[in-house]
Amino acid sequence: MSSNKKMLELLNDLTEIGIALSAEKDINLFFQMVLNAAIKFSNSDAGTIYTLSEDKKSLDFKIICTLSKDLHLGMADTIKWPSVPLYNNQDEKIYKNFATYVAHTKKACKVADAYEQDIFDNSGTKSYDSNNNYRSTSMAAIPMMDHENELLGVIQLINAMDDEGNIVSYTNEHLSTLNSLASQAAIALTNKHLIKDLENLLLQFNKSIAAAIDRKSKYTGGHITRVANLSQMIAEHIQDDKGVFNDVTFSDDELQELNIAGWMHDVGKITTPIYIRDKAKKLETIFDRIELVMTRFELIEILIKQDIQFEQNDQKQVELQDELTKLLDSREFINKVNTGGEFMSEDKLPLIEDIFNYSYKSNGKKYRLITEDEKKNLSIRKGTLLPEEIEKMHDHALVTHEMLSQLSYPKKFKNIPLYAASHHEKLNGKGYPFQKTADELPLQSRILAVADLFEALTASDRPYKKGKTMTETLKIMAFMVKDGEIDKTLVEFLMDSELYLQYAKQYLNPEQIDDVDIDKIKDIFN
Repeated sequence: MSSNKKMLELLNDLTEIGIALSAEKDINLFFQMVLNAAIKFSNSDAGTIYTLSEDKKSLDFKIICTLSKDLHLGMADTIKWPSVPLYNNQDEKIYKNFATYVAHTKKACKVADAYEQDIFDNSGTKSYDSNNNYRSTSMAAIPMMDHENELLGVIQLINAMDDEGNIVSYTNEHLSTLNSLASQAAIALTNKHLIKDLENLLLQFNKSIAAAIDRKSKYTGGHITRVANLSQMIAEHIQDDKGVFNDVTFSDDELQELNIAGWMHDVGKITTPIYIRDKAKKLETIFDRIELVMTRFELIEILIKQDIQFEQNDQKQVELQDELTKLLDSREFINKVNTGGEFMSEDKLPLIEDIFNYSYKSNGKKYRLITEDEKKNLSIRKGTLLPEEIEKMHDHALVTHEMLSQLSYPKKFKNIPLYAASHHEKLNGKGYPFQKTADELPLQSRILAVADLFEALTASDRPYKKGKTMTETLKIMAFMVKDGEIDKTLVEFLMDSELYLQYAKQYLNPEQIDDVDIDKIKDIFN
């Protein structure tokens, strides 16, 4: 083959390997590809790739190959191999190993015979040869450098051979070709590191924002963390499922996409007024107005007692005493109603109306107990929020979508806004913010919705309710399945896989973890 034709073929090979390296996502296959190319270009029998450790103090084995021994060790095999130190205890550079010598000098190097040279200490090479019935003769090592001339790793090759299989020395042409390969590998590896670092930065930033949102509320701290972790637990268990989700697989990118969506699902709450988010009692705004209302009760109580004391008419005294008793009962009732709770019955509303209409006249002045706005808040049937406050709370899902849609996510993370904003959607189209139906909600959205619901029901840090037991939680979810609101398959999977119990042991109070009759709960929707 002519030298020109050989050079053209080499350039084509280098171009193809460069394209392939840039496209390869699996880092183990990436290193295997680099080493295979290096062995091919130099016609070597063996080779090793080292990468610089995170602390930059040593070289870590990544992949090893010896063709004559049919030895192929990937990252999973070499992970337990001891790293090669670059510095001694005095932080002085170690040059005695061939790979460390090249790492420190940052220059490609070759030796004709590893046993007859004075560049590095060959005792380690001889020991390896002796233990493996091998003879390392010619050697070459090439540093992989990034765009800032910082070391990424070292490619080391052993025993170059001619066309007849005889061991020969590495040539300057070998080093030139291998330098080109190392340069392409370094560029591809640097890009992978940069992409990974950016993805890590994105996730860390998302977690930081989520933590800030959780800390904004004195009651719901940890909610986002728990929802994100439960979503991840469900997705990972689905990966391993051999039953109903046997045909479902999530790529690493898809798992990461769901993870980020979990961390960002409540980012819209950054615009929700804190007095609404933390409205622990019905009368609470910037402060709990129950204290103001109780002061009014106490004032009228004092006035009635004074009037009883100075009243000469026995019948009038009895009437005043009855009025005082009624006042004290009303005060106890208002205190209880103010706490919210699960549901207030219809027959309580007239009592609130009576208290609103009540007034006591003393010394020509009329005293009242509650205002129109206080009556309105005390009449809330369920929870502590007014309809307009609930609507404002619901806005956070839409704001989440708007905020996340403004970000330029990588294509592989394009669904983050949809997944994150869908955690309050229902399969029957009665959720929010977009009233999406079942066919519009992918599995990831459904997972996040189930995780958010399960966390909300079991959370013990809410101001207006106690965390529910496992039985209570799963029973509520079963009725929601029956009503077509959440995914039946996911809820059954949560129960059958005992993920609910795994989560409970990690996050719930012991008294919430009761014995659950799963079959009885399933009867609700089956």
